[in-house]
Amino acid sequence: MDIWGVPGIEAEAELLSAIVTFFKRVGITSKDVGIKVNSRAVLSEVLTAMGVPADKFAATCVLVDKLEKVKLDDIRGEMQELGLTDEIISKLVATLAIKDLDALEQTLGNDSKALSQVTAIL
Repeated sequence: MDIWGVPGIEAEAELLSAIVTFFKRVGITSKDVGIKVNSRAVLSEVLTAMGVPADKFAATCVLVDKLEKVKLDDIRGEMQELGLTDEIISKLVATLAIKDLDALEQTLGNDSKALSQVTAIL
């Protein structure tokens, strides 16, 4: 779910809190379901570090979103058309698979503004 038109990250934190509260009330635990946090700011930092030009960011985001629905091989050609090399694609997929903040910090560095925002939400 995206929240538009609200400055800052407070709305996202509030939404996550509401979801977790609902899950607890109906007896759903972290063993039953996970919450995936997607940050365009994190993705921007990752792509910038990999040398992907800013003008390719939006198109790359569209393809990243497709990865939840299709196999990488189905969109690899589109990624390559954007100028992403096989090395960049492999690094991007590996980064997208990160499931904890410590590993993400190792990728982005501890001075990452995007990581600070994600950490503040959680």
